[in-house]
Amino acid sequence: MARRDLPPLRALTAFEAAARLGSFRRAAEELGITRSAVSHQIKALEGAIGLNLFRRDTRRAELSTIGQVYFPAIREAFDQIETHTQFIKPSKDDSELTLQVYVTVALKWLIPRLYDFERRYPDMKVRLSTSYFNWDFNEQSADAAFILVREAVAGQYQNPLFGSVLRPVCSPNLLIGDNAIRTPEDLKNHKLLHVYTAQEDWQIWLDAAGVKDVALSDNLAFDSYILSQEAAVEGRGVAMTIGPFADDDVAAGRLAYPFELTVPHRHSWQFVCSNTQRLKPKIRRFEKWLAEQVAADPNLRAVDETLIKQVGQA
Repeated sequence: MARRDLPPLRALTAFEAAARLGSFRRAAEELGITRSAVSHQIKALEGAIGLNLFRRDTRRAELSTIGQVYFPAIREAFDQIETHTQFIKPSKDDSELTLQVYVTVALKWLIPRLYDFERRYPDMKVRLSTSYFNWDFNEQSADAAFILVREAVAGQYQNPLFGSVLRPVCSPNLLIGDNAIRTPEDLKNHKLLHVYTAQEDWQIWLDAAGVKDVALSDNLAFDSYILSQEAAVEGRGVAMTIGPFADDDVAAGRLAYPFELTVPHRHSWQFVCSNTQRLKPKIRRFEKWLAEQVAADPNLRAVDETLIKQVGQA
């Protein structure tokens, strides 16, 4: 790639200030240099481009015809540099980030890991906002989000982190006794707990398992996966997870996976923010940390490996 053919930056700075302020003296005061230094820089610029930018027959810093053409472009370039610099420059509000996240993910995965973020960035505060019935990112209330993304949205930056799978979960007690769950058909004898904003989850899994005519529970429906999982812990029925956020409870013996069958979830977990906010240091800092945590989690890698195998077999 060829080297940029740019005039000296210090000379451009002097020219922009003198042209904007209409005075070599005022430009010198703004830049903290002498008037003669401003004049010297402008002469260096004129020498570099081979054209006079100021008229020499007046005491004021009056632009020549060429200068009048050149100045707007230089002013716009400086304005853009200033705007983008201020945008990415750390500010007072860069020490606090509000993250929209589902309560299930917050409790079962994110919160146990946040100590590491706090250790790395002790001066930064993270606020978790979980009171959302709408799955979509609300940029009016949060700086960024860690959510299931259904579709691309204009003006949003979306970074896929990992896929998700559907898998039933229940109390280990439901796997023993006369009414034990042994095959997907046995689900007809148990309550299917569901999240009322995602009732199709169960139908997707049941279709994949080849089970028909199974109804969701009319009495128990929840606004989050974590609540349906807790009801499953109490033996109230069988819940649907969007894994691997039940793995710890399964390992602890509070829950059990009755079947090996996992079905790809229709959405993926992504880090989301507004395109206009993407370059803010606090956004980039948290996104980088979050991606590192995802990469280090063997359970999440296992989910993605499962999805890759299922896609390859399809």
